[in-house]
Amino acid sequence: MNSAQIHLALNHFPIAGTILAFLVLMVGLIVKKDQVKMVGIGLLLIGTISGVIVASSGDGAEEIVEHKPLVTKGLIHEHEEAADGAMVALYLSSALGIAWLAMYKMKKNHLEKVFYLMLLTNLVSSLMVANAAHKGGQIRHDEIRDGVK
Repeated sequence: MNSAQIHLALNHFPIAGTILAFLVLMVGLIVKKDQVKMVGIGLLLIGTISGVIVASSGDGAEEIVEHKPLVTKGLIHEHEEAADGAMVALYLSSALGIAWLAMYKMKKNHLEKVFYLMLLTNLVSSLMVANAAHKGGQIRHDEIRDGVK
């Protein structure tokens, strides 16, 4: 598999993983079950790890498609910038998830505050990942472009 194939094969995992993680975390909050919250954090971590793999294949994918018809440097740049920001948000959200797990195991206070902060950053990262994915789709799918850049 080349970088473009890896990038395309795995790019849905960060999107689905972060959104599904948010939904599972919300269920855990509503039903007040820490085990459900742990599953949500696990999904968030899977989404983040897959995001790292997708991001690391991005430069190679760019080299393969940058000279294709209708592909522009501007579209690639917008996608790259959006993806970089989304990864920062994912790292923060995952770090808070890991902190929550560690605090839970050590029976520390302020679990609820860390959980709510993680939930908020997970929501933001989900939106940012979805935006990066949309911008990435525009690179090769001119039918979803507002205008060529």
